[in-house]
Amino acid sequence: MENNKSAKPISPPFIFRDPNSPKKIFGMAYSLQELAQILPYIPYFSIEYHLYRVESDNTVASDLGLWIRYILGMNELSDTIEETGRTHNGLELKEKLIEIIDSHYLEI
Repeated sequence: MENNKSAKPISPPFIFRDPNSPKKIFGMAYSLQELAQILPYIPYFSIEYHLYRVESDNTVASDLGLWIRYILGMNELSDTIEETGRTHNGLELKEKLIEIIDSHYLEI
């Protein structure tokens, strides 16, 4: 077996997709820093979809919250973001998420 040393991070990235056309990708982040960099360019409806949506079985999905919790290992940040998804929507949600991520990133 060949030992492939790559500069690419080993953790899976978070991918913002178009909810209406999943093959269309708006952005991708491997870290909190990259997330902070791309969020201003992600459409608010993609952020809504990945942050808080009610599925057909009435469960709530938060792909971004799960990625932050289990891939980045940031439980408190995930809790804050998931709560923001429950209490904000549209452009207000996008602005609040950018504020939270920027603030948290600057604290690290």
